[in-house]
Amino acid sequence: MNKYLLAVVTVAAFSGMSFAQPAAAPAAAPAVKAEKPAAKKEVAKKVEVTNGEISAIDAATNEITVKDAKGAEKKFTLEAAKMAGLTQGEKVKVSVKDGKASVKPIMKHEGKHETKKADAKKPEAGK
Repeated sequence: MNKYLLAVVTVAAFSGMSFAQPAAAPAAAPAVKAEKPAAKKEVAKKVEVTNGEISAIDAATNEITVKDAKGAEKKFTLEAAKMAGLTQGEKVKVSVKDGKASVKPIMKHEGKHETKKADAKKPEAGK
């Protein structure tokens, strides 16, 4: 019984000493961490993406007008080289980052997956 009492008193004595340590050193670390998130917010740039159909092309001003699914029209200014392959009525994805627009055509995907689904739904004639 004396061994258990001695063990409890020893644990209580050492745990009391651990709470008595000064906590001044960790206080400096949060100040450094507070500066880093502010720097990340400045780096993050917002990208505006619009999917739709080209409703008008103005080669003189290098502008295209894109009509989205909701019917809203937006104008984008492009570089002359990027306007070369665009046609009116073409479905495109326009991304604007840092004031620069990039255009990618939206292609209809006709792959093997569609034919496999159609074949799976057909009932077999032999059964």
